[in-house]
Amino acid sequence: MSKRVLVVDDHVPTRALSRTILEAEKTEQFQVFEAGTGTECLKCVDKEGPFDLVLLDVNLPDMDGYSVCRALRHVDKKVPIVFVTAKGDLKNYTAGREAGGDSYLVKPIARAALRSIVSLFTTIERSKRPDFGS
Repeated sequence: MSKRVLVVDDHVPTRALSRTILEAEKTEQFQVFEAGTGTECLKCVDKEGPFDLVLLDVNLPDMDGYSVCRALRHVDKKVPIVFVTAKGDLKNYTAGREAGGDSYLVKPIARAALRSIVSLFTTIERSKRPDFGS
């Protein structure tokens, strides 16, 4: 059974790179969904969810990724959310954790790092994941 991953980034080449890396995986099959804005992300989750993982950019054109993350947590408390952004300092990492994110991946995306983090978060059983906001 394939894992469902939602890639949220306003930068089309970044979404394409993430898709290419995930679809090239030999050990796991991924069904990749894409959104370019926070609004598109929330609509996609509503229409296509649930997902096994959300890769979420912090800088989106209509709202920041932290706001999107908080909104996602109202819909699905257990989906892993990994921020993927160029902002790699500690205050941004802390803001991501406070918004309900599970981890952080700094751009430019390294193939090995993306594969590793996706593998980690898509193999944890949903029932064993922490229930944020409870």
